Amino acid sequence: MGTAVRVRHLRATPGGGRVRVSAEPAPGTSGGRLTFLVRAVDGSGAPVAEGETGRAVVDREKFLAG
Repeated sequence: MGTAVRVRHLRATPGGGRVRVSAEPAPGTSGGRLTFLVRAVDGSGAPVAEGETGRAVVDREKFLAG
């Protein structure tokens, strides 16, 4: 379940341009809360955004019952 999104916009991409987004676990992430580092680059490989997103690990049965 999502808990937070923090993204910093670095530069514009022209209309119709392609953007590739990647995410990887942040160092030291463990337990019931996960943090992922996110990065977006345009077709030339230039960064257009970067940041992090937080996720919480929940028990599916309890979540659906509640």
